Amino acid sequence: MCKVCISLMILLFFLPLIKFYVLFVIWEMKRICFGKLIFTLKSMKKIIYIALLATLYGCFSSKPSTVSSQGQTGINCNAKVVNKGALLEIFLELDVERLYAATTLQGIKLSYQVKPTFESSQIIKEDSIALNTNRLQKNGNSFYLSFGLLRPQIMPAVMILKIQDIQTKQLIFKEINLAKAEASLPFVLSKTQGQVYDNFVSKQDTLRFEGDDVPIYIYRIKQNFFPALPPMQLNNLSVNQNVAVDSFFSLPANTNFVLKTKGLYFAQSDTSNSKGIGFSVMENLYPKFAKIENLIEALIYISTPEEQNQISGSANKKNALDGYWLKLAGNEENARRVIKLYYQRVEYANRAYTTYKEGWKTDMGMVYIAFGAPQISAQGNQQLWTYYLNAGNVKVTFAFVQKKNQFSEKHYELIRKSDYAAIWYEAVEKWRMGLVAN
Repeated sequence: MCKVCISLMILLFFLPLIKFYVLFVIWEMKRICFGKLIFTLKSMKKIIYIALLATLYGCFSSKPSTVSSQGQTGINCNAKVVNKGALLEIFLELDVERLYAATTLQGIKLSYQVKPTFESSQIIKEDSIALNTNRLQKNGNSFYLSFGLLRPQIMPAVMILKIQDIQTKQLIFKEINLAKAEASLPFVLSKTQGQVYDNFVSKQDTLRFEGDDVPIYIYRIKQNFFPALPPMQLNNLSVNQNVAVDSFFSLPANTNFVLKTKGLYFAQSDTSNSKGIGFSVMENLYPKFAKIENLIEALIYISTPEEQNQISGSANKKNALDGYWLKLAGNEENARRVIKLYYQRVEYANRAYTTYKEGWKTDMGMVYIAFGAPQISAQGNQQLWTYYLNAGNVKVTFAFVQKKNQFSEKHYELIRKSDYAAIWYEAVEKWRMGLVAN
């Protein structure tokens, strides 16, 4: 049968979906609290036809895919550099979703290059990192290891850490600024469980500012920041939020303490400059969500304000939330699968992308929740996330630019484009129809 005939047959099969796309875009226009998106009739038609054609093309294209399969699990790495004179000690925290239940880093290879800059072709040093059990520790879902590096004679310098997952064929590059150890603060934040790699601690952690015997001045800021706006939204990006100091106090260095109040904190030993350590105090189970209010709030990327208000206003919020997912997924078995997948992604986003706000609210967290694990590369101060959609026939890349932030060095902002509209709606549609793949 010729391609034209096949195309016509498939087109007739998919005609009922046109009505769905129209209703779906109208539904998006109602999402007032999620950015006040306004579309003209012309732009709505364009989105409908693009999404429909993308679906059809993915169905009958005979072009073989030459792209490796999209990674199904996330890999995150946090690093800390400690200045020990002629030696720099590198502490790594590795989070691999597929190895949450494992005791070793099965199928993971680590290596590094030290260069003057990320873009430089000059290699000062390169080596592999042994993952023997003597150097590797597991705590919760994360693996921890450390190794020494002789201070490079050329400074500043960066370490390009290469993380390779042989099983999923994922390749991640992590840029570690070795010059940070040169201008380090006279204190570090630690906890009884070890180094603080993430931007967050819990209300039950016993903390300690280790370093010079000086008072540490601490500011607390209420943490109630907005979730990320859609990747295609170009306006209303600079909405100001009220960021005010809620409380101020001081603590002596090298003394244990516990912070029981959730919020964003900033610690300094010298208040005459802007240098300090930013971190958040979260609920004890974070990055997991246990409160029903958090589970409902995290639906903002795939639900309407009316749906969220209906669930939140219900006398039995849990039953209402279960009913929401059951309606989307079609049956209980699929609902359980989709619920598990969605909140696994929320948890991973919290673990990997928390900055001055919860990870699921960041630009990276939003994209990860919607699309899953990307193929990641670095380009200067940018992270490039690449996805191969529709059986590898559609390639989309999200570019995140690292921005200076007083509270976090992990603050990246997405370069938004109107071109993302079609693939965003398609991703949301899959969630709302219970069709998203594991």
